[in-house]
Amino acid sequence: MALHARELARYLSNSQRSSGCVAYDPLAKAPTYGYVPSLAAGVVFTVVFALSLFTHTFQVARSRKWWYSSLALGALGETIGWAGRAGAHHCPYNKSLFSLQISILIISPCFFSAALYYILGQMISQYGRRYSFIGPRTYLAIFITFDLLSIIIQAVGGGLASSAGGKDPPGDTTPGTHTMVAGIVIQLVSMSSFVLLLVIFLWRARAEPISKTLILAVTFSSFCIMVRNYYRAVELAQGWDGYLITHEVYFAVLDGALMVMAVVVFNVFFPTRYVSGTPMKTELGQEIYIPMPQK
Repeated sequence: MALHARELARYLSNSQRSSGCVAYDPLAKAPTYGYVPSLAAGVVFTVVFALSLFTHTFQVARSRKWWYSSLALGALGETIGWAGRAGAHHCPYNKSLFSLQISILIISPCFFSAALYYILGQMISQYGRRYSFIGPRTYLAIFITFDLLSIIIQAVGGGLASSAGGKDPPGDTTPGTHTMVAGIVIQLVSMSSFVLLLVIFLWRARAEPISKTLILAVTFSSFCIMVRNYYRAVELAQGWDGYLITHEVYFAVLDGALMVMAVVVFNVFFPTRYVSGTPMKTELGQEIYIPMPQK
């Protein structure tokens, strides 16, 4: 008797299910996600991040401030990752789609963080090095180094975990999971340090006419990224069978939605409208600061 497509998965081995596009079968072993990824969520987030990507690409090209390309790169990663999750709705056992989305969605926010580090550097350059413990270039060097380290560690961990999960029978995903958590912890420490230094700079430079709109945008984006990082750290610490990771609503809200807000806020309030990063010089060689118009 011919098998219905939804009945096929129960008769295949784990490696056979993970190598092709096999529809979900409730009587077969559950997909690695612990659920079937939502098609609606995948499509909506893919479209929103793609729109943000195209908008940021246009804004960066027009302003010629190439460091802000990190916002477009992060949006690109989110677009690809959520497109992978949309495809996984029809192919929930596919190992390649799982590896794609788990790896790229966990590292993409690092690019948003890089943009925040650059914005702080621009504010220091424009309003005065005297308000900061370290110079703008040093800020970038330190925090970008931590970001790159975090990206590498999380990518390696994601690869190890997805490779172990796709074996027949499934292997031990613990080493990969712990590696990913270590990468996220590094990202958390880096972001927390950045927020602390940002607060100190803003307090010491409180007499300067720094755009309140920019301050609110940076604060809001930083908050979204930090909440998301704490969520991912707890989620992965619970393991692949944990409550958070097997309930998609938490991922959609505490990762997808938060990252939409973290990047779209700079589509609306693009940083070059509020900070130039260029101090002016007097004839005596002293720095004077010509603020951007308040918005």
